Amino acid sequence: MAAISAITMPKWGIEMTEGTITSWRVGEGGRVERGAEILDVETEKIVNAVEAPAGGVLRRILAGDGETQAVGALIGVIAEEQTSDADITRFIESFVAAVVSFDPGAAQAAPAAIDDPPAAPEEGRVSPIARRVAERLGVDLAKVTGTGRNGRISKEDVETFAQQMLGAAPAVNSAAAASSAAVRRVRMSARRGTIARRLLESKQSIPHFRLEMDVDFGPLLQHKRAQSEAAGARITVNDLLLRGVALALVQHPMVNAQLEGDEILQFENADIAIAVAAEAGLVTPILRRANQKSVAAIAEESRDLIDRARRGSLLREEISGGSFTVSNLGMHGVTRFDAIINAPQVAILAVGAASQRPVVRAGVLAVAEVVTLTLSADHRVIDGAVGAAFLSTLRGLLEKPAAL
Repeated sequence: MAAISAITMPKWGIEMTEGTITSWRVGEGGRVERGAEILDVETEKIVNAVEAPAGGVLRRILAGDGETQAVGALIGVIAEEQTSDADITRFIESFVAAVVSFDPGAAQAAPAAIDDPPAAPEEGRVSPIARRVAERLGVDLAKVTGTGRNGRISKEDVETFAQQMLGAAPAVNSAAAASSAAVRRVRMSARRGTIARRLLESKQSIPHFRLEMDVDFGPLLQHKRAQSEAAGARITVNDLLLRGVALALVQHPMVNAQLEGDEILQFENADIAIAVAAEAGLVTPILRRANQKSVAAIAEESRDLIDRARRGSLLREEISGGSFTVSNLGMHGVTRFDAIINAPQVAILAVGAASQRPVVRAGVLAVAEVVTLTLSADHRVIDGAVGAAFLSTLRGLLEKPAAL
């Protein structure tokens, strides 16, 4: 029998349990080379390409665009033209998910087709997304007829069955029906679901406390204009802020840390995660060794990271780790806000918008461009005095920006 190779949902990282197919780059019947990128999969953080485990023809696609599959699940089959459809069907029915490699290009090959394959397990007859939709709609899957290959039940099959059940149900109040029809249900993406889970875990398991400090950004705004002229490139307040945060972090190693079990990992360099609002959800690319970089270098690198974060083209290593996070909503006019710690980090800085506020200088009332910085800290690692000392150091750097 000619060789048949399985395309399975890969495992990219310890915490990954499932992935969502965003698009197949090759259609059924298309020829592929070993190692060629054949589909894109969205995980909790990024969209990555899956490579073909073997050369041949993409004979079957078992999970289409938008479907979510568990790690190790069979999502496609590669074989040569001379391989019969019957052999491929037997291969699919006898497939047993194997342990999946952490290599993003590695998809596991299932054993060759067997003469007497065991019956396909019930779970294999229902797509994961169909199972979740059934749970949400209260549909008994045993009553649903699958229209997919080998009677596989899809999300559409479940929704069709649910609609038929509604049609057979007793009449309901017309106003209630109209209200229900106006509701649009949007399923969370894999990334948004993971963001929700991690933020909930962080909020529930980390004893947050918060410290606020107002900073006069007037000197920093003047310094920004001078730096932009000197560098011949655009320097933003955020670039200077990141530089200031990096210098303050290396002076306060207890803040520049992660918590692993009962051990505190204090970092020599400031690897700052920048919170970026992308279309698919929050992304935090890492600006590595920011304390060793000039403001101009930070400006260039952070712009590239933010742009690629919004386009969904970051590499996994560019969003992994980090010793501290900065979340800046000042450009949206938010005066102040609380941010949730990005575990296993132990602190995050929330930056509000600059606004004109009255201040007293040497006994004289004046107006200053003031920004409120809010530090959220993990009280298991950081005490109030430690967090206050960090903010005080940062304020000194930002109000006397020549040191940057």
